[in-house]
Amino acid sequence: MRFQLFFISILLTFSSFATDKISTLAPKNYLVSYNLVKSHTTKTISALWKKHKIPKVILPVNNDVDIYEIIYKAKWLDSTWINCSGIYYAPKNIKKASPIVMYGHGTQLQKVRKISDGDAQQGICLGFATDGYAACYPDYYGIGKGEKEHIYQHAWTEAMSFIYMLYAIDELNKLIDVKTNGQLFLTGYSQGGHASFAAHKYLEELNDPRFQVTASSPMSGAYDMTGEQEKYMFQVYPRPFYLPYLLVSYQRAYNIIDIDNIYSIFKPPFDTLLPKFYADNQDRTLEDLDKIMPKIPAEVVVDSFVEVYKSTPNFFFKEKLKENNLTNWKPKAPVQLCYCKGDREVNYKNSEVAYNTMKGLGVEHIKLNNLSDKLDHNTCAPFAVMATKYFFDRFKNDGANPELKDVPNFKKKLADIVKKKEEKKYMKTGNDGIRY
Repeated sequence: MRFQLFFISILLTFSSFATDKISTLAPKNYLVSYNLVKSHTTKTISALWKKHKIPKVILPVNNDVDIYEIIYKAKWLDSTWINCSGIYYAPKNIKKASPIVMYGHGTQLQKVRKISDGDAQQGICLGFATDGYAACYPDYYGIGKGEKEHIYQHAWTEAMSFIYMLYAIDELNKLIDVKTNGQLFLTGYSQGGHASFAAHKYLEELNDPRFQVTASSPMSGAYDMTGEQEKYMFQVYPRPFYLPYLLVSYQRAYNIIDIDNIYSIFKPPFDTLLPKFYADNQDRTLEDLDKIMPKIPAEVVVDSFVEVYKSTPNFFFKEKLKENNLTNWKPKAPVQLCYCKGDREVNYKNSEVAYNTMKGLGVEHIKLNNLSDKLDHNTCAPFAVMATKYFFDRFKNDGANPELKDVPNFKKKLADIVKKKEEKKYMKTGNDGIRY
């Protein structure tokens, strides 16, 4: 009997360990469904570029593109399988096999996500695809047509939304006859910067020979949540939504506070106002939330919680935030960290801390790319995207690029002309543009 109990305990231990591995009890197919939503020709894309004043010399139009919405299987926190969704931009009629680029979108509060030519971030994927990249836009867990609730700034679920979408796209490509060349590029803006950097980290840990990271270019992400980004929580901040979103999400992921109702840690009237922004939110935006928030984010939380956070180094919430920082690891594939020093939403020092820490760990192929001393969070985004595409194109066109060469001079000069106009416009109006 004693031997039987010992044997059962060994089996249970092994089972618990095995469920942490991506390959364990995997579904037969990761791809659940796919739907061709729209087909673009080079003519229709050229018309879009003209409408949005995008120069073709900066973003070439070379291929027709099919846009698919896909549903795919992903592992939830308790190792059960859930559905996630994403958008796939497949280049058509190309002579060479395509590299894959994955783009992580910025913070989104509502669950719903439409597929639209007017969406700037979806347009980034279309721009990559028409130039020969197979472009993926994961919705993250709980967004779009995905199940469960979204967990904000949570490295593992962000990374898994990328990784399982890769598995699903690998299956879909065989069905729609898209050939890929083994190159894999990761990028994203704002939360997507954090998500794409998390995907880079977990993909290298996974070390699947089918999906080796070629290079990543995270843009304006909050990689240092318990350092530089934390400082914004205790001062006047233009985007105070960040803190309650983190608290609600981390309670969902970790049960950071031993209470039944997470909203009870928020001061009145926020304890009753905030739930409608997070429970299956279909239409309330970040702008709607910011309008009701105090200007200093920490003031939304009861004082006792703030004091415990400040005075307790090993406070559970703080420990879990540290686990989701993305500054203290060693990427093997080359990295470019894009940002703007004028960013008031995501402190640019997040990128500097990641860079300096990684250089200290011996990482060689990493570069900082400050796109502007003046532009804010959203006005920075188009220039970060241009720098990212130039960075990836060098690998796409020339293979390995350990020198991390800069943008070609003529493109750099053109981008600088456009940037100076945008800086002047922003400094005059203070309008930070559309959200990324």
